[in-house]
Amino acid sequence: MKKIFGFLEQKLAPMGEKIGKQRHLKALREGIMMAMPLVLLGSFFVLIKDFPIAAWTEWLKSHWGLDVLLNTMANNSFGLMALITAFGIAYRLAESYDTDGPSAGVLSLGAFLLTTPSIVAEDGAAGIPYGMLGGKGIFAAIVVAMISAEIYRWFIQKNITIKMPAGVPEVVSKSFSALIPGITILAFFGMVLKVIEITGLGSLNAILAVVIGKPLGLIAGTLPGTFVAVFLNSLLWFCGVNGGQVVGAVMNPLWIQYADANRIAQMAGEALPNIVTAPFMDLFVYIGGGGATIGLALCLMFFSKSKAYKTLGKVSGIPALFNINTAILFTFPTVLNPIMLIPFVLTPVVNAVITYLAMMTNLVPYTTGVTLPWTTPPIIGGFLATGSWRGAVLQIVLVAVSFMIYFPFFKAADKRNLEKESVKKEGADK
Repeated sequence: MKKIFGFLEQKLAPMGEKIGKQRHLKALREGIMMAMPLVLLGSFFVLIKDFPIAAWTEWLKSHWGLDVLLNTMANNSFGLMALITAFGIAYRLAESYDTDGPSAGVLSLGAFLLTTPSIVAEDGAAGIPYGMLGGKGIFAAIVVAMISAEIYRWFIQKNITIKMPAGVPEVVSKSFSALIPGITILAFFGMVLKVIEITGLGSLNAILAVVIGKPLGLIAGTLPGTFVAVFLNSLLWFCGVNGGQVVGAVMNPLWIQYADANRIAQMAGEALPNIVTAPFMDLFVYIGGGGATIGLALCLMFFSKSKAYKTLGKVSGIPALFNINTAILFTFPTVLNPIMLIPFVLTPVVNAVITYLAMMTNLVPYTTGVTLPWTTPPIIGGFLATGSWRGAVLQIVLVAVSFMIYFPFFKAADKRNLEKESVKKEGADK
């Protein structure tokens, strides 16, 4: 056991922390987060349109086409995820090199639109489909943003720019500085677009969906792959490293894309294609936060005998209902606590298996594509994410499972802490 903890503390934790701070992964994570306000707004419009009350949905359809309006509003928010991501990632990556983030973001935006396949109407009018600006375009947005930011910062750092006199306003000067890298970026992606057209490979989106999406999909969209992702997330959190930042940086783009695919299918009245989505992970697997510690929070609130744990239960109980468990992680602690290794890693894995099987067997509906804040409390989150009371019941079951797994380990920790407090008290009385 000492060897295992030595490896976790001395090898895995530093490696995970280093990966979490890697500039490209950090830019990926923060760039996608820029799109989250629009994703949440779009989900709100989807939720209003598809709220699971038949009389309400029929009313929307029969009054001024409100259901169509809500679809349009969802597409103009949720459906622009890749567009904002293309800007956000390049912006953050350029900033990490101490170069101008907005300029890099704007150039990336132009390059992304350049590589996005257009549609042409019968009258010759051209446009860009919403789908390619949303979840379907996420891989292209990521790759274009990374390459654009790297090209931009190379020219800036090498001082290969058009320089303006000292008296010119900074905004104008930056615009001219971006001209040479901008021409290079658009010319590069223009050549990429032409090569793809000549070779008949379809589009950059289609190529990346196969090259990147297929391999990652074996992890992100399957039960064994989800098991691996959840296991690594929990193990990193146990070592004191934010597992969500490391694992989520790679997996979240796919899980968000899968949620968007479910949203589009829901709008079209088709069968939902994906079990594993962002709400699946946030609201069911990680219920209570990293390590699915909501069961441990209940133990602390209602079954603590040691004075310290009773106090911690009062402090951590309410935040745990909103999936915030910082106090439990670092005050209980669960981080690098030998007693808590097994339940901390096991509980979210069990949650993933239960939720996956419940949805696969149609006991619980798939998540509809409504992306809720990860702080949405249980029961409410399960109902809204699936559009069914069965989603709420599933969350109650998961809370009970979390409690049952954590309880014996909590009792051992509580007993040990109570003994320590008793020894201290006896020493103080003497």
